[in-house]
Amino acid sequence: MPTEIARFNGIYGDSKAQISHDYLQSQLIVPRQRLTNWGLKPHLHENLFQLFFLEAGQASFEAAEPIDLKTPCLVIIPANTVHGFTFSPQVKGRTLTLAEALLDTILQATPGVLVELNSVHILSDFNSEVRFADLLALEQQIHEEIYSELPGKQLALNGYFKLLFVKIFRLLQHNRGKEESPNRALHYFREFQKAIERTAPFEKKISQFAQELRITQVHLNRICQAVKGKTAQQIVQAHTIRKAHNYLLYTSLSVAEIAYELQFVDPGYFTRFFRKQTGLSPGAYRAKAYRSDAPPKLPKPVVAEWKNLPQTS
Repeated sequence: MPTEIARFNGIYGDSKAQISHDYLQSQLIVPRQRLTNWGLKPHLHENLFQLFFLEAGQASFEAAEPIDLKTPCLVIIPANTVHGFTFSPQVKGRTLTLAEALLDTILQATPGVLVELNSVHILSDFNSEVRFADLLALEQQIHEEIYSELPGKQLALNGYFKLLFVKIFRLLQHNRGKEESPNRALHYFREFQKAIERTAPFEKKISQFAQELRITQVHLNRICQAVKGKTAQQIVQAHTIRKAHNYLLYTSLSVAEIAYELQFVDPGYFTRFFRKQTGLSPGAYRAKAYRSDAPPKLPKPVVAEWKNLPQTS
């Protein structure tokens, strides 16, 4: 087992890519002339957002735990998410990869969509308004536009992407039965998520995060409760547990090394924190994962009650 989680600046296997603001890749997943399954080992892209459009064949997806996929389906993978795939030789589909900065630019006026896309989603329940074929057709149009040199190329890509993300957002909302929430509050939540990514565990108090956002701590907690059903502190803790989970399952680093990698003051503090959040010590959590086909389940996020999202000026 490696001592580090595999990281790629570009698509899987491309360790030399130079990521720019407008990095964009579209690829086919085609059936292979082989008898055994194949796939992508667990890895992450720190600054890339990915969509996997799986049309046919058998596949499984690994993020927090292995999940068998029912095709056709769409898998949404935000940046900095450890993930892997296993594909049958008959699998068919397409992948779309773009820089997180480009995603932010495309959707800067719709923070509600950005927040939704910042979580892993597996969509297989389509409807008459948003069919899988519609999403796949848009990806194909994006693919053709990427590799063309037609006039107005950037404008066309921007339009295709906005339409694709709107359809995905509508599908997510339909499946959850939620209403779209005020843009300003979601903007604050998105910025809070980014700040957590840049900060070591417990380096900042929630009041400091709120101060940087120029809102009160009470207001930040109200936004977090409305969007994720958790306090701001619980969201910070969940992010830390997710990173610890990745190190424990996908690297051979010792518990002490993981504690220092996550910038805890000492391994004992990390162990106490991890046990309080998961009910297991880091060592027991890793051992349980190795003894079974699936890792221990992490706490699931509470579905957002978007109707109660606080209004902001």
